[in-house]
Amino acid sequence: EPVRDGNLELKTEGFIDNYDLIGVIGLSGAVRGAVLMTMETQTGCNAVGSFLGETITEVNADLMDGFGEILNIIAGAAAAKLEGQVDLALPTVVVGKGQQIHAKHQAPWVVVPMMFPDGGKFNLEISMEEV
Repeated sequence: EPVRDGNLELKTEGFIDNYDLIGVIGLSGAVRGAVLMTMETQTGCNAVGSFLGETITEVNADLMDGFGEILNIIAGAAAAKLEGQVDLALPTVVVGKGQQIHAKHQAPWVVVPMMFPDGGKFNLEISMEEV
């Protein structure tokens, strides 16, 4: 089970420097915003492989679908705590270094550094505002 790996950080804009596998899921309802999950491709292959019970060694449809599903599970668990006030969009997965992220000034990204027990690091990033 993943654990937090460092202090929270606020980010209003900038590049996703370290990670090249990025999942985003939109939030709507009582709040609007998005949840991002970012990690290195190899960490994603390991995480999705464990989730699916198979070995994944490259960027392919299984990696993309599994990564999106893991993000959906995480965001869905958080949304459930808000008792049906938040709806989730379908997850989107992007691969590539140097992606840029932007948030409205009133709703900066809260970056939560995380780590899998086997050492793979990743970030959960949340930006939202009340409607």
